[in-house]
Formats: sequence, structure tokens, C-alpha cells
Amino acid sequence: MAELYVMHHATCARKALFALLEKGAPLPTVEVDRMYLVTPEYRAMNPDGLVPTLRLDDGQVLVESTVIMRYIDEAYDGPSLQPADPVRRAQMNLWMKWIDEKYFPALGAPTAATFLRKLFGMPGDEQKLAAMLASLTDHNARMMREECIRMGLASPFSEAGLAKLREMLKRMDEVLSRQPWLAGDTLTLADCAMAPIMLRLNEVGLSPAWEQLPALSDWWQRLSARPTMRRLVDMADPSLLVELIDSFTEARDQLLKRLR
Repeated sequence: MAELYVMHHATCARKALFALLEKGAPLPTVEVDRMYLVTPEYRAMNPDGLVPTLRLDDGQVLVESTVIMRYIDEAYDGPSLQPADPVRRAQMNLWMKWIDEKYFPALGAPTAATFLRKLFGMPGDEQKLAAMLASLTDHNARMMREECIRMGLASPFSEAGLAKLREMLKRMDEVLSRQPWLAGDTLTLADCAMAPIMLRLNEVGLSPAWEQLPALSDWWQRLSARPTMRRLVDMADPSLLVELIDSFTEARDQLLKRLR
């Protein structure tokens, strides 16, 4: 039986999970923890030690959330999440490229500067921090995470990430002022991929950043009202969410100022 390995609170895993829920695919999920991600068993499936990972019926493995989202849409029956029109599909693909290359890394920087910084403590357990950094296979991600944990929001990575998120919100509002969804008249994988970023910003109290962006506010209201979004939220560990919210509390006003 095919299985989707996830951490239900992880933003990249939530991309695949939201696509799965919107598709209505009968694909079971396996919840894993951070310790399992570094085990030889998991690294044999996903050498980068990230979620999500999709193991198919025949034992083949797919990694990378965007790849898995497309596979789910194409392999299972249900509503199509990719436009048939070539131009609309190109628009969807462009959003997904921006999300993967710009906006997810941008979200990672202030998250490391708040949540991970509090988790590890600064000054904190250097051995524990070194072990976490050593588990990252991407050099740039490792460098960004270490600097943000050590410097907090004073890190240039954090400042650059917040600027990129501010750009994202304005770009979304501009596009959504002309059409109801990111790639046209219907919800697509682009909206599924963007949903976890916006959900995380909302969870940590940063939704006022788009209160003055009417088209984006309308999109978020419609998206968050979908039963699939409620199910996605309910999958997350409530205790971990409390820790996440708490880590952003002190910096929330400063973050909002930079996002507006």
C-alpha cells in the first residue's frame, strides 16, 4: 500500500497534504517525528531527511513536495488541480516555482529566528545545535538556519526573508484582484502550495499583514473556510502549535511592521 510520510505541522508536508485532501485521494499518511528523519531507514527513502516522502505500492519512492503534489493530482481520480489551458497551467507552474525557490525559504528564516532560536536557546546547547545542523544536507539552508538561530531577527537572512514575504503578499493581492484563484477561475496546485505559508503566518498572529489587501483577504477567507483546510489544521499537534505561537509573541509587532 502506498504511504505518504509527513509531519502534520511541517509546511512542506502540508503542501502535499492539502493537495491530497482537495483531490480526495485514498492515500494513507504516516506521521513521523524529527528523530526518525535522521534514521538510516528514513534516509534510505529520502537522503535529505525531509518530509514529505511518498512510498508507492511497488516500493518506488517520490520526494519533494511539488513533485508529490503533481503525482497525486495525476495518479488519482478526483477534481483536477491543474488547469487544462496551457497559459493557466504555466501561471500555476510559475507560482509553484516562486513558492519553492523564494517564499518557502523566506518563511524559514523568521521561523528559525524565533521558534528554533527559542527551541535551542541562545546561548544554548551547542552540541544539540551542531547535531541539528549536521542533519541538514543543503549548505545554504544550514548556513541560514545557524545564523538565524544565533542572531535572531537581527540576521540579514531574516530581514531578507521578511522583505520577500512582503513582496509575496502584494503580488498575490495584485493577481487576485483580477481572478479568484492564483492561476485562474478554479483552485489549483498553486493555491494548495501557497496555503501552508499563509496558514503558518495566520497561526502565529501575522494575518493583520494582509488586512489592507482586499483581494488577498478575500482569497484567504474563502480558502480557510474550505472543509479541507479545517481538516489540515486539525491534523497538527496542538501542543506544538502552542509552542510555535509563543515563540512569535514577543516579536509579533516587529514582524508585522516589516511585513506591511
